[in-house]
Amino acid sequence: MQWGQIKSLFIICFFILNIFLVQQLLDKRDENQSFIPEESSKEEELRLNINGLGNVSEESFEAPLIYAKNKSLSDQSIAQIEQFSNQKNAIINDTVMFGQFNEPVAINMNNEEAYKETLSRVIVNSGDYMFWGKDERSGLLIFFQVMDYPIYYNTNALLLIQVNDDSEMLQYVQTSLEIEEETVETKDLIPQIDAVSNLYHKANELRTGDEVNDINLGYHNLISLPNGEQVLNPTWNVKVNKTKEYFVNAIEGHNYPQNNDFLRTSIINYQELLQNTNESNFQFIHVEEAEEKSKLLNMIKDDLTVVYNRIIGVENE
Repeated sequence: MQWGQIKSLFIICFFILNIFLVQQLLDKRDENQSFIPEESSKEEELRLNINGLGNVSEESFEAPLIYAKNKSLSDQSIAQIEQFSNQKNAIINDTVMFGQFNEPVAINMNNEEAYKETLSRVIVNSGDYMFWGKDERSGLLIFFQVMDYPIYYNTNALLLIQVNDDSEMLQYVQTSLEIEEETVETKDLIPQIDAVSNLYHKANELRTGDEVNDINLGYHNLISLPNGEQVLNPTWNVKVNKTKEYFVNAIEGHNYPQNNDFLRTSIINYQELLQNTNESNFQFIHVEEAEEKSKLLNMIKDDLTVVYNRIIGVENE
């Protein structure tokens, strides 16, 4: 074989070898890329598509489950209510209080210090509640009870105040819970960032371009027990686009359904309670005569009906 042919053969062999080595290198790179953790790619996608994550913590938190029961009004609370002369009250089973003001009471909800001071003068234990928002349809101011953290959307831990068009308080209904038992061992909570991720990747509640404005810890009713107790579960409240509120179980990670029907069902519960409670389970304050008691209850029922109709969009006569 001539030397020229041998040289050509060597060149062809080296060319084939180079092609093989390049292919091996490409396969190795693809293999390495395939080992990028799925969670890392999900987190990258989340940060690319959702705004406002700079203040969302990735740290771990702990909080206990709380076993709570309806709180009865104490003798001290009753004595304080008796000092509120501009209202009449009907209390059911020592736990649910309805109040009607004899004359409307002005309240400035644009000034937190001012409205808290006003409430302290007319509603017992008003400092145990935080303002959540106003339902424009019904004119209801919504306050959630706070036990270290707010208790979200719980009919038994609630203060509802009806106001008129002049921002004056007309009537209210008030309930509260107290701790029956707090678990000794705290529970590990999912980080805030995981709550947001679950809303985006699993629940499909968040959309590209949404902005997380705030995220706070609170409690949500996990289950109601036969003995009347409630199990309150740590819950992340995620505020999005300044208007939407989402609630994520801070232990298990799933989100709770929206509370669009909360006010309507709460008013129905109070109406049924007024209708079905035995007379012996009522306590009245600033009302003496039987006729006055009956009149007060009828006024409360009528006003609740007006509120209910506004919530569902029915015009009142």
